[in-house]
Amino acid sequence: MSSSQSLTVADALKSLQDAVQAENTLIASRVTWYVTSQAFLLTAYATSWNANFGWPSFFHWALPIAAIVLSGIIFTSIYAATWAQDVYLREQTHLIRRARGELELSAAELLALDVYERTTVPQRTNARGHIVGARVHGLVRITPLLLPVGFSLIWLYALVLAPRLG
Repeated sequence: MSSSQSLTVADALKSLQDAVQAENTLIASRVTWYVTSQAFLLTAYATSWNANFGWPSFFHWALPIAAIVLSGIIFTSIYAATWAQDVYLREQTHLIRRARGELELSAAELLALDVYERTTVPQRTNARGHIVGARVHGLVRITPLLLPVGFSLIWLYALVLAPRLG
């Protein structure tokens, strides 16, 4: 970028919005990858219960431990992505406030900023005009954050409480 060009407020807001979307994409791909990996691990675990399976005792403790570790790792990475989103959303709100308070904006720029602000997560409204953005944003996070916890509980059951082969 040359010294005669500068980053505009619109560029900064677009950059923050792109960062939030990038974290959404990361979360979605991590959840997809995680559920697929759990399906493979559960299939291997179920197969290990067949009478002719060669290493049942190994699979009955190794797979649950591996799956629990994997769940912890994916939970941490999804939590980090949601934390990063919160940082970007706070910065977005802060930048909008500063732009309104400190910059001399034209009528067109103010209109654009109003439209942009109404579509940010904290300002999204339902059909009645009530702000629900933060609540919806929180609800969207339930699945990616609870899946690893739920699968960990299933694997913990398999490791500790499942009947043992004779």
